[in-house]
Amino acid sequence: MGCLASTNKDPENKQSRSIDKKLKKLGIDQQNDNRILLLGAGGSGKSTIAKQMKIIHTRGFSKLEQVNYQRIIHANLISCMQILIEESKKLKLSKFNSELKEIIKEIGMIDKEATITDSFGGKIQKLWESENIQKTYEKYETYHLPDSTNYFFQKIHEICQKDYVPTDEDILLCRSQTTGVIQIQFESHGHNFTIIDVGGQRNERRKWITHFEGVTAVLFVTSLSVYNQVLYEDEEVNRMEESLTLFFEQCNSRWFNDVPFILFLNKLDLFEKKLSVYPLKDLFQEYDGGDNLENAKEFIKQKFLEKSKNKQKTIYTHFTTATNTKNVKVVFAMVQDIILNKMLPEIGYL
Repeated sequence: MGCLASTNKDPENKQSRSIDKKLKKLGIDQQNDNRILLLGAGGSGKSTIAKQMKIIHTRGFSKLEQVNYQRIIHANLISCMQILIEESKKLKLSKFNSELKEIIKEIGMIDKEATITDSFGGKIQKLWESENIQKTYEKYETYHLPDSTNYFFQKIHEICQKDYVPTDEDILLCRSQTTGVIQIQFESHGHNFTIIDVGGQRNERRKWITHFEGVTAVLFVTSLSVYNQVLYEDEEVNRMEESLTLFFEQCNSRWFNDVPFILFLNKLDLFEKKLSVYPLKDLFQEYDGGDNLENAKEFIKQKFLEKSKNKQKTIYTHFTTATNTKNVKVVFAMVQDIILNKMLPEIGYL
């Protein structure tokens, strides 16, 4: 299911080299651009996949990009703390002491785009470590808070230093909503690829169709861990149900009848942690696999595959953790082989 290790001696790589030789023998231009369209609902992790492509297949992030992500990470910290403050009020916990109240006032007045100084970062850390905010954070599944909130608050002292430069892990974990279109181009083993990442929020999806024509493959990303959460845009809609509906619309689109369709069942690490706390049966009454990870994985996978009207069409599925570079590298190698294999029958070789 896309989680096996791969080395130069693996059959997977031997198959890739074999495909390359066949294409070369037949005079097929391997330099043609392979356009991979990333689709999925907001928060699925598809933009993290796109970032991984930069890390794995290019020189990574430029200094200018690192500076930009530094700003985003600072904005994430401010936004997350403001959310936690608002949610703490709803819980009607004991009152904050006078010192923390002053910090809360400052946070309420600060520009979300502001750079956090070391001094102010210390105040935010003090508030983060307070009993009320920690109790509020424990209930983060009941409201909208990025998965990486704890990670960044644990690093706040480092992040607020003047010489702070975000690591690749920091950049992968920071949250920034994709608006418009982001394209990442790279060459891998003699083949050119363009990853097209389009915004996944509801108001961004109307732009998708403008990128449907001429794609080589569709990579649909869904988060396994959102089965107990509702949409930010519509709190009446479950996020897993929304993703299933979106998958149904795209995998049955006439635009993709002859295009390899690949499903990434993402955030496997978070999904595993949740199963014993939030029963999958609460959303899917027919599920009877308990908190067994393999049972739950297979059940969710089948829920998506059932959405395809064309039972002859292959939907390639992989379980992924988009923040794990090694995992994504192995899985994307398999995706490349899927794309190149698709070329052979089209030219009558298979």
